[in-house]
Amino acid sequence: MAASIKKNIWLYATADGNPPEVRANQKIAASQGIMIPGSPLYLSTSGTWKASDTSDGTGDVIHGLFVGLQNSNSAWPIAAELAANTEIRVLIVDPADTFAVYCENDGTDAAAAQAQVGNQYGLTVSATAGQVGYTTLDTNNSNATVAVRQVMGNVEPEKYDLTTAPGVALVQFLEANSTGAT
Repeated sequence: MAASIKKNIWLYATADGNPPEVRANQKIAASQGIMIPGSPLYLSTSGTWKASDTSDGTGDVIHGLFVGLQNSNSAWPIAAELAANTEIRVLIVDPADTFAVYCENDGTDAAAAQAQVGNQYGLTVSATAGQVGYTTLDTNNSNATVAVRQVMGNVEPEKYDLTTAPGVALVQFLEANSTGAT
């Protein structure tokens, strides 16, 4: 069975209890696909934001998550690729903050099991049309980008368990992957 459409990563909690930093008036690079909220991004050396790709051991940097367009009068949801230098808003990833993410194993939904707590995994970022930016934790990807700090089956057992797929893991970005250079 292919992985379900439950694929967005989202902010679960900040370390200090304050809202995360969201930068306004940021510029997107050309040719980044049709962005969805939560799409992982990195700040390129040219000063524009680019879509991050699946953790593959070559860079794997995620500096922020796409929040939306700066211009609140723009049509939503975005139906076409944004032009270069379109102004966007970006939630800045802080390695101390916790994010929730659905689990998969090589494209198939996977449970968020107790045995995953403490492990490091890579993320799968879809580049498929209509799914650009959907992000999951791949339990079979050893290109470490995030560390699992807990699983939702332990935090909210009335809503989640440790065996149902897709499960939800609570992760923190590794500092080298969230503050590193591109």
